[in-house]
Amino acid sequence: MDKQPVDYARYRILVIEDQPFVRRTIMQIMMQIGFQEIAEADNGETGMRECIRTNPDLIVCDIDMKPVSGLQFLEQLRSSAEAANPRAPVVFLTNHTESEIVKQAMALGVNGFVVKPPSFAALKERVDRLLGGR
Repeated sequence: MDKQPVDYARYRILVIEDQPFVRRTIMQIMMQIGFQEIAEADNGETGMRECIRTNPDLIVCDIDMKPVSGLQFLEQLRSSAEAANPRAPVVFLTNHTESEIVKQAMALGVNGFVVKPPSFAALKERVDRLLGGR
């Protein structure tokens, strides 16, 4: 049985990244993949507000941000009563391979990791895996 191609245009994406250049790069890759509705935020705090405002189907989030980190954002999201979809898949962007941070992220319910700087292929593969079964 052939897998149906993912209709990216029907999904809303939220990109949370504190470095403007990296955020723009990720958003450009997401547009190249085929996403049309892409919201952005520059840290976990504004990310939470955008999450409540836009109700994304998928969140791509940096771990290392101030004042609210990706881990803090994920913890907030998973326990949020305000977010329409507190179980939305979250992919962390990281240059961390420290097992402690990975363990923390897994315990909080992260859905995947992509190493920074992300490539088109790595992001698309991760996104397809998360949205393909929906």
